[in-house]
Order: sequence, then C-alpha cells, then structure tokens
Amino acid sequence: MLRWVSILCSMIYVLATTNIAEVLKVPVFVEHLMEYPGSFSEFFVEHYDNHKKDADWDTDQKLPFINPPVVLMIHAQLPETIFHIEKIKEIIISKTTTVYQEKDFSSSYLSQIFQPPRSC
Repeated sequence: MLRWVSILCSMIYVLATTNIAEVLKVPVFVEHLMEYPGSFSEFFVEHYDNHKKDADWDTDQKLPFINPPVVLMIHAQLPETIFHIEKIKEIIISKTTTVYQEKDFSSSYLSQIFQPPRSC
C-alpha cells in the first residue's frame, strides 16, 4: 500500500512539474536506447552533451528534453530613477539620531562585572 502511495505521489509531482509532451516522449527514449550499441552512460553523453548531426538526427530530435519548449518566460524591467546626490547628503546630514539618553540608565551597573557597551 505504501509503495503505491509513493508511486502515485511521484507521478503527480513529475506530471505537475514537467511538460507533459516531454513525458510522452519517454517510449521513444527507451526504444532508441535499446537500439544503441553502447551503454546507458555512453548513450546519454552522446545524445545530451553537444550532440552532432549524424544518420539518425531526426530520431534524436524526438528524444525528451532535447528541444524543450519555452513554457514560461518572465521579463521584468525596472524603471529608471535619477538620484540627486546633493539632496541625499542634505537629508543625511540634517538628521541626527540619539540612541540613548543618560537619564534613562542607572549608575548601579558600573560596579558590576557585566556592563552594557559604553559607545554605540
């Protein structure tokens, strides 16, 4: 029972994340692999690593993931913004922040080993 559930979940995942046309090409892959005289690794390297034109080029182009279609293409363009450095400097210089005030702390911690930092 657990085996069938794991197979079902795997199939749902594969079908949801993969183009269905590429999944349907798996029988062509298996058939072409059976006709190939070498091992699986040799087949994979020859067909999926810079494959050159040969006698069975048309069959090779029907293998899955050789020419996957573009399913989604996202193009984003950020708007151009022009910053005025002088204005930014004025804002930074004119703004002063106080991290803490002396009246908020008691002096009882000065005699202890663990003290807060003296400068921020």
